[in-house]
Amino acid sequence: MGPPNEKASKFAPTSRIKKRLLQKRLHILQWLPNYTKNDILADFIAGLTVGLTMMPQSIAYAGLAGISPEYGLYTAFIGSFTYVFFGTIKEVSIGPTSLMSLLTFSFVFPHPVEYVILLTFIAGCVEFTMGVLKLGFLVDFISPCLTSGFTSASAIIIIVAQLKHLLGIKLHSHDTFEVIVELSNHIGEIKWQDTLLGVTCILSLFCFKQLTKIPTRSPSVKKLLWFLSISKNALIVLMTSLLGAYLYYNGGAPFKLTGPVPKGMPEVGFPALSSKVGNETVGYREMVKSLGSGTIVIPVVAVLANVAIAKSYSADVVVDASQEMMTLGLCNIFGSFVKAMPSCGAFTRSAVASSSDVRTPLQGIYSGSVIILALTVLAPYFFFIPKATLAAVLITAGSSLIDYEIFPVLWKCNKVDFILTLMTFVIGVVKGVEAAIVIGSIFNAMILLKAWSRPNIVVEIRTTKENNREFVYVKPELGLYYPAADYVSETVKKAHNRSPKLPIVVDCVNIIKVDYSAAKMLENLLNSYNEREITLCLINVTSDILQTLKTVTDTSYLQLCKSTSSIPEKTLNFYNTEHEVPLLKGSRKSSVISERRVS
Repeated sequence: MGPPNEKASKFAPTSRIKKRLLQKRLHILQWLPNYTKNDILADFIAGLTVGLTMMPQSIAYAGLAGISPEYGLYTAFIGSFTYVFFGTIKEVSIGPTSLMSLLTFSFVFPHPVEYVILLTFIAGCVEFTMGVLKLGFLVDFISPCLTSGFTSASAIIIIVAQLKHLLGIKLHSHDTFEVIVELSNHIGEIKWQDTLLGVTCILSLFCFKQLTKIPTRSPSVKKLLWFLSISKNALIVLMTSLLGAYLYYNGGAPFKLTGPVPKGMPEVGFPALSSKVGNETVGYREMVKSLGSGTIVIPVVAVLANVAIAKSYSADVVVDASQEMMTLGLCNIFGSFVKAMPSCGAFTRSAVASSSDVRTPLQGIYSGSVIILALTVLAPYFFFIPKATLAAVLITAGSSLIDYEIFPVLWKCNKVDFILTLMTFVIGVVKGVEAAIVIGSIFNAMILLKAWSRPNIVVEIRTTKENNREFVYVKPELGLYYPAADYVSETVKKAHNRSPKLPIVVDCVNIIKVDYSAAKMLENLLNSYNEREITLCLINVTSDILQTLKTVTDTSYLQLCKSTSSIPEKTLNFYNTEHEVPLLKGSRKSSVISERRVS
């Protein structure tokens, strides 16, 4: 009986590890065992509300991406269902977004829908790989200022792109400024019926948005106003569709309608690896080549948006960024099998879910079911949705993306961030979101590299309190790696040249690690000053730094101290107090720090 029990106990820890890993990756296993009837009701209400919000959005965002409305609905239901099983944040709702739709259009147009589906698959694979390799830290290098800039630019592009539907004009241009020029040339062709309907819808949507601000003491009235406010898109689409249907069967609608939308669920299958373009068949390699940098830009932006939403609604819970990236990747990979477009979370839907008192990610089952109901039952009636109404939905959604408040704040607190945000915004409007992201990222990287290659360095004359001895104090304010090695070396030399009779003390308190180049720099300084009998002392040196220095150079000639108060007396006595020493410009003899930053 002994051996079997011993064998069972041996495998017990392994099984527990596997169980924890399964629960971590299949996140539904963590909360489903504790699911209650109250949770069911709360999630049903939240899911129904999110579904009513997502349905008109999906139709509108598909048009923004340049594809038929049904593809937006395919994206909405598969994203909602997938996130239920793997997602970690209950408020997140995966589906089409205005930014993803705009980026998809910019990378895919004028190619057929097969390119969109392939882009969805590739984006999902990239996102999933980023999660597996735990590359979420890369997103941290994208500044919020950069994100604000290209997001605001996207909003302007979306609004301008919808003017043709809002005004009932047929335009052929897609560039923002070309659209404005062409619009001005065809201003006499504006259809007042579309314009009146579109403007009325925009005003109505803004009015619906303000309903929650109406003061009332009645809880039932307050809840009604809240429901009307968050269901504004669905209500506007419903009312104008009824108007469109009535006019269509009574002499014809005076404004443009959406047209036929296929009824039913999509066929499940692997994304097409070839496409028919004209009379030619384009293969997989040519398709990927045509997508260009979209295979990287779209997944990175999607991850950025999704992680940002997750952090916004995670409260005191630590966000598992890797799990969120893998989940988003699975949403897009599975989505490509049902002809979906690239997707991610949206702040608007998350806000609706949060205000609906959502309890768990299971709300995605109910919101996805609303979309399936739309596909299987309501699809024929989408024919009557006026295009001006969808344009109004997109314009109001786009206007909420413009970050008006950040510019005056940045101007007051940080001019460099202001320039980055403004530059990204202008480039986005003029050259497109892709160019804004690429150029903005390069500029953002240059700011980071400058900080590491040209760190602020405190250089000052300090005086010990015990014996009134002076020394040159040098402290880099960032870590010491190879980009900054030469700069720090030159700074130390300049400090010595200005006070040649004083010992030099380098404070390593901000230096956690040094690389080979930085260690060689310290070795060269040490050898140079040792030959001239000049003292170079390092304080606050960590064990990691010391180990690196020992590997590169002979540290027996190097003076190491815990702090300035522990510098040996013989080192400080190197300076004869009877001789005048040229101080650094702006410094003074004092035990109080007199500072001169070297830039």
